[in-house]
Amino acid sequence: MMQAILGSVMTIFFYTVVAAALWKLFQIATDLGEIKTMLADMRRAQGSSSVRPVSSIAPPSGPISLESAEALLREVAAEAHDAVKPTV
Repeated sequence: MMQAILGSVMTIFFYTVVAAALWKLFQIATDLGEIKTMLADMRRAQGSSSVRPVSSIAPPSGPISLESAEALLREVAAEAHDAVKPTV
């Protein structure tokens, strides 16, 4: 008798876990679909204008000076600031 009750409880528990897993997978699939739609909208809004040419700075031929390192740092910071534009 106790074995039958325990078997029934385990079966109900198993079906509950399977149902919860399927529900969670459905939520994940829905979230991924929304993310995919948002990314496509963002790409469409940006268009091809976000493609930038590669920087034309030649690598230094000699040792790197403090001034050239500072100039490189300023240029990288400027490019990073231009790349991150808030959308309203």
